[in-house]
Amino acid sequence: MKLRNGYKIVFAGDSTTDADKRSTQDLLGNGYVRLIRNALTAFHPEMETFIVNSGISGNKSSDLLARWDADVSAHNPDIVFCMIGINDVWRHFDYLEDSSRWLSEDDYRANLKKMVEKSKGFYELVLLTPYYMESNRSDEMRLMTDRYSEIVRKTGAECKLHVIDTQARFDKYMKSRPGQSISWDRVHPGAVGSVLLADEILKFLES
Repeated sequence: MKLRNGYKIVFAGDSTTDADKRSTQDLLGNGYVRLIRNALTAFHPEMETFIVNSGISGNKSSDLLARWDADVSAHNPDIVFCMIGINDVWRHFDYLEDSSRWLSEDDYRANLKKMVEKSKGFYELVLLTPYYMESNRSDEMRLMTDRYSEIVRKTGAECKLHVIDTQARFDKYMKSRPGQSISWDRVHPGAVGSVLLADEILKFLES
């Protein structure tokens, strides 16, 4: 098992991690971060684990990088799970977004590498791929999300980091049901998607 008594775990990311955390007293949100805290408490009551939700809605990789020191490293975590990238993709399809603010695949790769550099020697960093709950792999946004996910996988391989493939987990679900059955926008995980994400992370923690 990866966990030790007293470990602090930080979850860094965007709205898929944030999950409306400001509406909850403990700032854990109503998504997969809370499910993980509850599962660890229920199944490992002998162990005290501290959980921090450092997701902020709307964040792109550049936003997370800018606040990494204050919102991630400053917590002195033992393990950090980082899932970022879907807004890097989504903004390319948002007509309200100024195209000069779009982040390219090279920008995304560079931002990930900088986050990895900031983490070296201090704590274990686990990368999670972005995902898009669309089974049609020729869909424009799905195609771009797949490219950004591949950047995560390659960065993980190059930097010898563990990578959790969230897209693969949603693809497995979509063999039976459409992504819209989880979320109308195919991005925010909701109740069912949060269970899938939590399950993948718990598998890693308990391996």
